[in-house]
Amino acid sequence: MKRRTVRAVATGAVAALALGLVALLRPIGRLPAFGEVRAAYARSDATLLDRHGEVLHRLRVDRSARRLEWIPLDAVSPALRAAIVAAEDRRFYEHRGFDLGSIAGAALDSLRMSRLRGASTITMQVASKLVERAGHRGRRTPIEKWNQIRAARELERSWTKLEILEAYLNLVPFRGELEGVASASAGLFGKKPHGLDEVESVVLAALVRAPNATVEATVRRARALAEAMHLRVDASELEARTEGALARPALVQADAAVALHVALRLLEPAAGETRAGLRERVSTLDGSLQRFAAEALGHHLAALRAQNVRDGAVLVVDNATGEVLAYVGNAGEQGSARYVDGIQAYRQAGSTLKPFVYGLALERRYLTAASLIDDSPLDVPVFGGVYRPKNYDRQFHGPVTARTALASSLNVPAVKTLGLVGVEATLDLLGRLGFRNLRAPDFYGPSLALGSVDCTLW
Repeated sequence: MKRRTVRAVATGAVAALALGLVALLRPIGRLPAFGEVRAAYARSDATLLDRHGEVLHRLRVDRSARRLEWIPLDAVSPALRAAIVAAEDRRFYEHRGFDLGSIAGAALDSLRMSRLRGASTITMQVASKLVERAGHRGRRTPIEKWNQIRAARELERSWTKLEILEAYLNLVPFRGELEGVASASAGLFGKKPHGLDEVESVVLAALVRAPNATVEATVRRARALAEAMHLRVDASELEARTEGALARPALVQADAAVALHVALRLLEPAAGETRAGLRERVSTLDGSLQRFAAEALGHHLAALRAQNVRDGAVLVVDNATGEVLAYVGNAGEQGSARYVDGIQAYRQAGSTLKPFVYGLALERRYLTAASLIDDSPLDVPVFGGVYRPKNYDRQFHGPVTARTALASSLNVPAVKTLGLVGVEATLDLLGRLGFRNLRAPDFYGPSLALGSVDCTLW
């Protein structure tokens, strides 16, 4: 019995050792080249381009993290580069992927304090993002740590130190959803990475190891880092600027936002395409005309504010091709409903419908442009009462030509002209011209002449 037990234990030990050796010696797989990693990198927003390739709008499509553009190393502040190396891997430029001193120190700390302390170099952290561990979370096993070291050694053979540092700065999470130096510097300090000073740099470097640390903990880490780097940083300024960056939600301002509603329509994934994988789309819009239309709308609304006009929309189409050249859905932050697409929203056509009524009368030769129509008080019997149209100026102008009635947008002559051609015939014309969702003639009655049909600019 004892012999069987010993044999079973020995067999189990040999099997465990064999499995361990297989795990230790298994191939780590091909690591991508630096150029491949950079090419595969994607912002968390998709880009809408105009017909000339100009950036019009960026729209967030990936909610897993907030990433902006890839930043070359020479566009990152020297102060931040130095702070990151000092905080994460002081011997980065000397070792060949892993640091035996740091690993030994971490092991001793783990024995003394019964807890694990990280000893990953910058190269090891980059390598861990490139090998097959996308689903890994939490503490690594010794075998995983060994494979991370092997991957780091391989990375050091194929990448330069500067490429490794550049990739690290663009891939590392800093705070909350902010991933990469471009997003972190914009979201926390409202600037580009090249403009980060020493205070901002030590704060960002302190966040790498503890992205969700409290303001107080981050200040302590940043202060200790500044002292270790022999930087002359004012303690009160460091505390104030850290609190200013971390005590509020991170806000990444869009660098292009002039065609929101077009972006919402066009930056939708096609069949077989994921929303997070969407990069950019080209539109028929003209960037210059789009901005001009938005500015013109703003000027017109400002002039009409006294008349309680608060919002509007502009659609510019090339008549020859049908291509949309400008699409301004509303007045933006100055408007009354910034999230409503005024081009797609249904509203009554108003006096813009009058030319169709007169056009039908002219086509059927009921009127000519010189025909006289009496602009005087009018009572039209309708279901439930009497319809009495009035002009905008509350005045009546007597006999006027059809030309004058249309040019002056007089209401009574329009209703009389509708009476000549008929509501049903007018609705038939509107349907043939592309008006959608038209109702029965009885629904509109004589008010059809004044534009009671709901329609869109689209």
